Amino acid sequence: MSSDGAATEQTIGVRGRRVRRWWRSVTVTAFLIGAAVVAAVTYLGPTRSDQETTAAAAQALDAAKQGAVALLSYTPTSLGDDLAKARTHLTGEFLTYYSQFADQILIPAAKQKDVHATASVVRAAVIDAHADTADVLIFVNQNTTSKDNPVSVPAASSVKVGLTKVDGAWRISSFDPV
Repeated sequence: MSSDGAATEQTIGVRGRRVRRWWRSVTVTAFLIGAAVVAAVTYLGPTRSDQETTAAAAQALDAAKQGAVALLSYTPTSLGDDLAKARTHLTGEFLTYYSQFADQILIPAAKQKDVHATASVVRAAVIDAHADTADVLIFVNQNTTSKDNPVSVPAASSVKVGLTKVDGAWRISSFDPV
């Protein structure tokens, strides 16, 4: 080969190295961008989900406390309003059950025996919470008076409250003494 051939080979070699370096730079840059995207999604994705779950837990906790007080507090003079208010905190099969229980047992007994009940939640904690379901443990004190027992009778109980988010609001879907 002549010196022209060697020069051409050298030029091709230099160009080849430049092309390889360019592709190496492109590959490394693409890899770094991809890694940054994966890291951002991995880091920020669960954080957003955790924040949503934390907010859901706080809302569910509040709904469980308010709903329990509404369910367990009533007087004969305002029984219709008290039960209507309680029903606004309920959903699903538990709403159906509570409505039947109220109509068949609670209303007749409360009127006949002049039962007055007041409830307060003394402690509550979220057991499990998701975006649209939650379980809450509540500790309730309920004081009851009646014609037969005019002296307030306190009762303490613990209840596992199941909640479901319906149309953006938390509703009680189960109410199980534990």
